[in-house]
Amino acid sequence: MADGAQPLADVLQIAPNDHPPFGDILTIYQRALTSLGARVETLVLAPARGTPVSGCTYLNLTDLGDVRSAGRRVREAVSGSPRLALCHRYRAYRVLRASGLAVPRKVAIAHEFGFFKRFQRRLERRLFARDVIFAGVSPAVQAELAEAVPDPLCLPNALDLETVRQTCLSSADARDRLGIAESDALTIGLVGRLVQKKSPELAIEAIRALVGDQVPVRLLVIGDGPLRSDLEQRAQDLPVTFLGFVPDAKRLFKALDLLLLTSQKVEAFGMVALEAMCAGVPVVAGPTPGPQYVLGSTGFYYNQREPAEIADAIRSVVLARQAGELPDRAGRALERAEREFSVSALARRLAPLV
Repeated sequence: MADGAQPLADVLQIAPNDHPPFGDILTIYQRALTSLGARVETLVLAPARGTPVSGCTYLNLTDLGDVRSAGRRVREAVSGSPRLALCHRYRAYRVLRASGLAVPRKVAIAHEFGFFKRFQRRLERRLFARDVIFAGVSPAVQAELAEAVPDPLCLPNALDLETVRQTCLSSADARDRLGIAESDALTIGLVGRLVQKKSPELAIEAIRALVGDQVPVRLLVIGDGPLRSDLEQRAQDLPVTFLGFVPDAKRLFKALDLLLLTSQKVEAFGMVALEAMCAGVPVVAGPTPGPQYVLGSTGFYYNQREPAEIADAIRSVVLARQAGELPDRAGRALERAEREFSVSALARRLAPLV
């Protein structure tokens, strides 16, 4: 190899963008693959949303619909002859196919349900993707893929648990960073985009039910989105604080007494649930397969997506805290995260592919 030449990439990973949680996911995959001795080259098709993710090459494409042009840019950007390509989401896979790169093993990872919902994708799979391995981020996504492709894999998302432990702020520091005072009220966090599929209005109405029963609670809404103004109107008479988008919010989770998830069944994984588990924060979730897979027996659940049932699930956290049960549950949650969703767990699942 000539002086100054880049080493050949054993593994190429491609993502359409670095929007949360993809920035973290790309970094975790890099670490897991590196731990296996692989050399990794990571391409992000779109421009960086904020600070570029370390170790990524940005192609700065503004028209991801022009697949042929994107494929040419990928072909020009790849420095070697990767033996494995990991494509996050369908668009990344299509761009790889358009690049014409002769990669012996290709894996397309579905981070959401409906990967083959469109007829065109099913047709393209039959015509062009017989040599592609498909994977879902949870067993539920894997099962859906199995209706369209043979033998899909399960490749769950992961976290660098040690980094999370080192960077997570204390309760006092996290409250200070969020600009909220210490309170005797149960502090509930709702974290994520304020969009329809997250059903944030259910959290507001659950708080209304708890306040009506004189349960001391407050809700912190960490995130932004098109529903914010409607939610603010709905919550005018309630102890609800809208904090907007907070960068790297997982560092601040110890400001919460519990995390509440109100997502609809389209939630494929549950990264925010995993982040809360690693911070030792109990999680209340509903009948949603992604978060239920992440939480396992460590979560608090409601069966019906109704405010009264959600309020009852929140009360169960209060009772568990009064009974001194939360530390044991937090310990089991951390053990589960280490076993199933750590860098080493991801490396274990990737090893047969590398």
